[in-house]
Amino acid sequence: MKILFFIGTLSAGGKERRLVELLAYLIKKKYDLMIVLRRNEIEYPVFNELNIPYKILTKKYKKGDKTLHFKFYKICKEFKPDIIHTWGSMPAFVSLLAHIILRIPHINSQITDAPPNIKKWSFQNLINKINFKFSTIILSNSFAGLKAYKVENKKTKVIYNGVDLQRFINIPNINRIKEEFGIKTPFSIIMVASFIKYKDHNLLLDIAKELALLRNDVSFLAVGEGYNLEKIRQRVKDETISNIIFTGKISNVEHLINCCEVGVLFSPLGEGISNAIIEYMALGKPVIANDLGGTKEIVKDGINGYLITNDSPLKIACLINNLLNNQEKRLKMGEVAKKRIEESFTIDKMGKKFEKVYLEVLS
Repeated sequence: MKILFFIGTLSAGGKERRLVELLAYLIKKKYDLMIVLRRNEIEYPVFNELNIPYKILTKKYKKGDKTLHFKFYKICKEFKPDIIHTWGSMPAFVSLLAHIILRIPHINSQITDAPPNIKKWSFQNLINKINFKFSTIILSNSFAGLKAYKVENKKTKVIYNGVDLQRFINIPNINRIKEEFGIKTPFSIIMVASFIKYKDHNLLLDIAKELALLRNDVSFLAVGEGYNLEKIRQRVKDETISNIIFTGKISNVEHLINCCEVGVLFSPLGEGISNAIIEYMALGKPVIANDLGGTKEIVKDGINGYLITNDSPLKIACLINNLLNNQEKRLKMGEVAKKRIEESFTIDKMGKKFEKVYLEVLS
């Protein structure tokens, strides 16, 4: 079976990591694969090890470049895929010409979030509707995503993110990692998220300040990069918040998560299924995250973590303080979290579900 994948980039991100994990699974199954990228940004070394051929779809003009559709059509004519599998709104839209004229089944995996409010009359929503209408199958990584985009019908399916559990075996010594990142406190809280408007790092700082009034033995690790990073750094400097550590982008984030006691993710506009949350849970860490989108499909309040709504920074700081003071409760929650990942969010389960979809569209 020949599958042509189309995604914007393979830079560090949730859907990008998910695709790379899927590619590694499919290569082992002897599928014939090709990748099309919009920009030559590849930040996953494992992708290069897979030796999958890829092409860069460059723009001829800066805006509204109609040649992209024809360039992708030409790639399809040459590669002759059995299936086109797109990851993102733009790739899905660009692939329509090839899908319609060449009659190649189109699997659309653009739904990876679950925004609470989608502007009905926006240009982006129009593109979404066109993409969904002409897709053979629409995939989401959460039921909340399908509901948010209002596309719950016969051609929609949910495939949860999968993680390769081998990543969490033989992790380096905790003390070594702590020394590498300058973590001097016995306890650490981690948030793995890009510094963008969809992630609330200001709330993280507010919680860090509140917890510092209760105890001085906790560090907060902010992992990632993004256009809001300098603004958050400046606030830390202006307010002299001393318990924050910025780590930048990390390729082996599981090494750092393993050093921490609790994983947090503050996404005021909701998530589909967050890879960061999966990684926290796979390493046996209780999670604190917003009660929005697909997060409630993986985090069970009071069981393997806590779901917050409009909770104050003080209240969240108290939840963290309680977990740090109660090791038995923290470890129990972590065990339940880890079991949840092992049962439902492995790369093997994810890969088999994608394979099933591929076979269904060709039957």
